[in-house]
Order: sequence, then structure tokens, then C-alpha cells
Amino acid sequence: MASGETRNGVRFDSARLDPVERRFWRECYEAVPAEIAAGHGIERRDFGPVQATIVAGLADVPMLNLVLGATEPGAVEGGHLAAATTWAGERGVDPYVPVAPDTPGTVAAERWLEGNGFATGYAWMKFVRNAHPPLFREPRGVEVVELDAGSEEPFGTIAAVGFGLPAWGAAFFAALPGREGWRCYVARVDGEAQACAAMLIEGEVAEFGVAATLEPARGRGCQLALLHRRIRDAGEAGCRTLFVETGERVPGRPAGSYRNLLRAGFEEAYLRPNWQRPSG
Repeated sequence: MASGETRNGVRFDSARLDPVERRFWRECYEAVPAEIAAGHGIERRDFGPVQATIVAGLADVPMLNLVLGATEPGAVEGGHLAAATTWAGERGVDPYVPVAPDTPGTVAAERWLEGNGFATGYAWMKFVRNAHPPLFREPRGVEVVELDAGSEEPFGTIAAVGFGLPAWGAAFFAALPGREGWRCYVARVDGEAQACAAMLIEGEVAEFGVAATLEPARGRGCQLALLHRRIRDAGEAGCRTLFVETGERVPGRPAGSYRNLLRAGFEEAYLRPNWQRPSG
């Protein structure tokens, strides 16, 4: 897999980041109670090095319908990418297939996808950062609290509402606090939890995600406060590389998350196109 370096010299290695990303989504799906999974078509399956996560009941939500690992060794040659996309299609889902650029498996994955009716769509930007302490000021008026297992704070509900999911979508996130490797937080404004965020730590790598804010608190600095706390905690935990992903900047799409990440010291690593069948 490829490694690279940002303009300011932050080094990254996708061979180290990609397995953490697959674990991130795998554990979100594993956290869903069986009865909710069965009722909404929530499934995860591995095909060799390829991981497919789908929600038939929310087939039009890209972040919940993913096939990851398309550029892994053997993904194309072993038929695993074909098997994963076929399996998802049989369940009524046209998943996103993200393909990282400039890896040994990129060309083979792109050729297979193009030859099987997939086309590039909206891309996601991968950001990386080292673990030096935050240089930006912590926003005033926002209290960030880390959650333990069994916390009564509405972590999952905030995530579901913030992402525009139905109420049962909270099940993807509600059980993450206290899970091994996970650090989960809420941001309080005037004493009420109004935003959430998490990070998954694996060795010296931390992935940031599950960042959502309720409408009444948007523009109050909740996500910057959550970034500040996670960066600090990741450094204290011994992490060396932090990464996160958000949608590419295009006219007409909100760019608040993009701006927050740049302000927090994250740097653009590479744009990762999402392949999908046009019918999706």
C-alpha cells in the first residue's frame, strides 16, 4: 500500500490507516442489537480482505453502505470485490466503494469497477495530523465530557439526529462508549449535551469520527471543542498519527467540517473517490 506526506511534512501510510477504518465501521455494526439489525437489514460480511457493511432499510445513506478494501492484495484477483458487491446488490443496495489513489491495487480495482458498471461519484477527503498539542483556542461556553460504559448521555441519539437518521439509527453508536479502544465524548452547552464525537485508538493510530451537532447548538464551537479534546487525549495516549475523513469541497455542499479540520491542524492527505453503480 502507498505511503505519503502532506505539504507540511506529516507522513502517513494507508496500509496502517485502512485496517483501522475497517475496524471502526465493523465495530459500529457489531454494536447494533440483533433485533434491530434483523428488522432493518443491517448486515456485515467479510469477503477475503474486503469488508461489506450494508443497511437495506437505509440503502440511500452512503456512509452506512460501504465496501472497503477494494485495493487490498487479492481483492480483485481473488474475486472478493465481485462477491462483496454482488452480495450487497442482492439485498437491494448499491454500495459506495472507496478507492484510495496511488496504491499497488488501485489500477486493478478501478478497471474492475469501471468494467462492471460502476462510476466515480462524490469523493471523500482523507485528512491526517500528527499528535502535537492543539494550537487553536478551546471555544468558550462548551464543556466536553468523556463517557464511560453505561453513560446516560444521549450519545447515540445525538449522532443519529445529527446525521439525519431515524431514531433506531442511534443503535450504531449508543454502545460505543466504554468499548475497548474507543473514546467517546459529548459537548454540553448550558449544561445540555448538544454534540458528540468519538475516536478509535489502535496502537499509535487514532481515527476520529461520529461527529454530529444538534441544530440549536450549531455555530457554537462544539465540534472545535471536541476536536481540541480528542487531539489532546490522543497525544496523551501515545498516538502518533490521527486521521479523519469528510466530504470533498464542492459548490453547494456545506463545508463546515472541512474548515474545522483545517483549523484544528489536520492536513489534506488525498481525495478518495467513491465508486457506485449509476442506478445507486
